[in-house]
Amino acid sequence: MKTAVFCDFDGTVTRRDVGYSIFHHFSGGRNDELLPDWKAGRMTTRTCLTLEAAMVKASADEIYSFIDQFAVDEGFVPFVSLCQKSEAPVFVASDGLDFYIRHILGKLTLEHLMLETNVGKPENGGLTVEFPHENVSCRRCGVCKGERIQQFRKASDDDWQVVFVGDGYSDACATREADLIFAKKDLERYCLRNNIAYLSYDTFFDVSRQLVERGYLSR
Repeated sequence: MKTAVFCDFDGTVTRRDVGYSIFHHFSGGRNDELLPDWKAGRMTTRTCLTLEAAMVKASADEIYSFIDQFAVDEGFVPFVSLCQKSEAPVFVASDGLDFYIRHILGKLTLEHLMLETNVGKPENGGLTVEFPHENVSCRRCGVCKGERIQQFRKASDDDWQVVFVGDGYSDACATREADLIFAKKDLERYCLRNNIAYLSYDTFFDVSRQLVERGYLSR
């Protein structure tokens, strides 16, 4: 079987959550009031992101300058190279916003990676959001990562082993569809509470090593 990789972005590809940090910094921390309802499932991601975006007061230059401080997992670029050698497609599936993901990946010359994200536009001294993905059954996510994996499988005539790498609550839907899950932080706690099998990791060096050991990728 062929291997395909779906990975989260905020806190996974990057070491810190870029989207949260943008909203927190440029709203003066007011976005934190929304997070308990979102984490408890009382507020959808789309509602939460729309309300957070409305709190942002900053120019596009200020936002992009802020984004430049965020470090990427040092193992991610070698991981992508390893996947390319194994002809394993890599999808960045994020419930964050495309503009900062594209900006950060572009600096790494990884703009060719396939993205499944919400859309954000820094404009008119603020930030607007759009949700181009239609979720069939999921009512919680902006981009349901489980449904994106389903769509990928249905669009292909091949059989795939799908690997998912994530770290947060927005990754929960992916755990129902992926064949192998790498989890840390909130996603690891979610897997433990729900008796979902997973592999623990800290960096993409760990992910690379374990995928090679299990025969999903080759050196």
